[in-house]
Amino acid sequence: MATSPPATVTLTIDGQTVTVPTGTTVYQAARAAGIEIPIFCYHDRMPPLGACRMCLVKVEKMPKLQTSCTLPAAEGMVVDTRSAEVRAGQEAILEFLLINHPLDCPVCDKGGECPLQDQTLRWGPGRSRFVEAKRDFAKPVALGPVLVLDRERCILCWRCVRFGELIAGDHALKGFARGYASEINTPSAAPVESKFIGNTIAICPVGALTSRTYRFRARPWDNHPVASTCTHCGLGCAVWLDVRGGQVVRTRARELPAINDVWLCDLGFFGHDYVGAPDRLRTPLVRRHGRLEEATWDEALELVSARLAEAHARAPGRVAFLGGRRLANEDVVLATALFREVVGTPHLDHRTDVPAGSPSLEVAWGLRAPIDEIARGDVFVLVGCDLTEEYPVLWLRLKQAVDRGARLILLHARRPEIARWAHWTIVRPYDRLAQAVMDLRAAVSATRDSRVAARVGAAPRDAAAAALADAGGAVAAGGRVHVFVGRVALDGLSGRPILRAVADLAARVGGVVHVLRGRGNDIGAQRLGLVPAAGGWTAPEILERAGAGEVDVLYVAGADPATDAADAAVWRAARAGARFVVVHDPFLSPTAETADVVLPALVLPERDGTVMNLEGRVLGLRAAVAGPGQARADGEIFAQLAERLGAVLAPAVADELLARMRRLVPGFALDAVVPVDPVPVLPPLPAGEATGAGLDGEGVLVLPVDTLFTRGTMTGRCPGIAGLAGSPRCVVHPDDAARLGLVDGALVEVATAAGAVVLQVRISDETPSGQVLVPRRAEGAPVGRLLRWPQIAARGTVRAVLPAAAAGGGA
Repeated sequence: MATSPPATVTLTIDGQTVTVPTGTTVYQAARAAGIEIPIFCYHDRMPPLGACRMCLVKVEKMPKLQTSCTLPAAEGMVVDTRSAEVRAGQEAILEFLLINHPLDCPVCDKGGECPLQDQTLRWGPGRSRFVEAKRDFAKPVALGPVLVLDRERCILCWRCVRFGELIAGDHALKGFARGYASEINTPSAAPVESKFIGNTIAICPVGALTSRTYRFRARPWDNHPVASTCTHCGLGCAVWLDVRGGQVVRTRARELPAINDVWLCDLGFFGHDYVGAPDRLRTPLVRRHGRLEEATWDEALELVSARLAEAHARAPGRVAFLGGRRLANEDVVLATALFREVVGTPHLDHRTDVPAGSPSLEVAWGLRAPIDEIARGDVFVLVGCDLTEEYPVLWLRLKQAVDRGARLILLHARRPEIARWAHWTIVRPYDRLAQAVMDLRAAVSATRDSRVAARVGAAPRDAAAAALADAGGAVAAGGRVHVFVGRVALDGLSGRPILRAVADLAARVGGVVHVLRGRGNDIGAQRLGLVPAAGGWTAPEILERAGAGEVDVLYVAGADPATDAADAAVWRAARAGARFVVVHDPFLSPTAETADVVLPALVLPERDGTVMNLEGRVLGLRAAVAGPGQARADGEIFAQLAERLGAVLAPAVADELLARMRRLVPGFALDAVVPVDPVPVLPPLPAGEATGAGLDGEGVLVLPVDTLFTRGTMTGRCPGIAGLAGSPRCVVHPDDAARLGLVDGALVEVATAAGAVVLQVRISDETPSGQVLVPRRAEGAPVGRLLRWPQIAARGTVRAVLPAAAAGGGA
């Protein structure tokens, strides 16, 4: 009878007895014992490779030196990491690596934090026998908008290639040729395509891969690292903000296993330059004679407080407040105290990008389990979610589970990038997405009911029906089932039937429904009360009532409804109808441009505080740099306005602020996860309720979708992100392109009954035939012109404006 292997093994390393779990490598065992072994190719988030040979050790009874990163520790093994033979082997490896590696440490961005530099000093021979001229390549080689290669520095450790193959799954970089001619490049030598390329720069051990935006800007000993939180997408990845000369010059991943592990997406890596943008607002602006002019803080605050007092005297409900994802938790609490308790209005909301009638207004957003618990799931169903475009690091966590054997099912109106990893990908045009979700629910029910399953199994099925049936079987058989619903599925007229279907599906299998909506600190704003009180208006209702002339003061802080509102006409009417508009903003955003008073606000990297991520985890912010000019924190502005209105905001005192947050969110504490209430199982679909979103008619279906890289008010001021975003493009299926006479890269006009925008076209089967994808937030192409609430899609036309050559485009 076979016996199980022992749980642990005991070995001796440099005379020290070490006991480790079975399967541990010698390198890992040595590290656990505090014994240092030099490495280059090894990375503890990837399987060992043994390519660089730097980690050589001597093992008793083995005739040759062994690579410790690939050698499993065995019972009774005796290992020597310091012998003369080991030392000679390490010196030889370093001598070989330095044959052609340039000695350009003084100008290399890796200088000062370079493993090759450090190991040469500690384990190298001190001098080389090789005096021949080193290889010289043209440099630098641009591999993409943010990635630069100095080819002669590369030591072929394969870390960058393996990250793309094993961690990100995007195969962004490849190794080519053999021997002396070996090199790293992108597939087909095209610009790199990845949302995680910053990680390859971070893990490169020799400075061969560097960042175009950080290159030559600083040295590590000049930088002051500040631990903080990335607030771009809402996942809340832990970061280091490297500060030099009062500017944030670089962002790096900070290890936090519960959220981002040791990784960041490129929005996190390269999305910080807006902090030091030269056009930051520095003084208050007041509209005089139709123009915004500089004013003192006293002048601006007196004017705002007078208008608030006048509106309050007329009726407190004549004031409405729109907050946003750029507010910290502390700002949210002070805003609600000012407007709800001092001004007396119930009309507060943060959901400025939600259309009227959306079920997104009726259900709490966020993850209903911690991220590390979700990553242990068995089945993931993504409905209307495109993780690499919306929450890319969350995808890295789910991919770990998929690599382990979890099943992935995608239902969307587009084919997402992660489809290559999915077991079933079901793509339907937006107006048929709700029906596909209900079909999946029916397939789950059919699998759980053997009699129905027998009938279904006996019927002939086409490929699409077979995929739905098989996916339903996987959901029904799965253990820990997680269903994620994104904004494409929730918003618009099809949102309610989709939410009913997924809630019922999850309830049938004991699964959990997660609402993947919200960016920045949207979750903190929601949990801390920046939603309408009894009788209050939601964000879309605030805009509609303002357009009807029912709002005297429209106050906006940390939001940009002129850009965010899914229906541009609603915002235009709201601005025209509101008598007085106040905006907090770090820039003269499209909303701020129309305001009567603009107050310069600090951005989150300039202040201490907290935010809350998608899972309800409270995360810390630390002020990395000082704000420009006279810019102030949003919460400070609220407190000063309250004082002018004759009130003192108790939460402005630190202890009371924390106490109030704990009253609003029981369990509120730094790094605590505050669970979100489950999504209720909604009543069955009423007879006659439409599932096709009411989008019948002629023409193509125009659907806005999220993209990770955009040229927005803040990201457009980050050169790396602006380069990654490129020109805004719509996506057209090849069949539609052939029918309409479109070529890749041409300028086209996308038009609906509401309006038109001009974009470059990208021809791809990412979208089904008959549907055109347009980017939701694109500079110079506001898709809000194309839509009218409550729809989030519209029928329209696409026609060529300029051919590809004239547009400067191409494949």
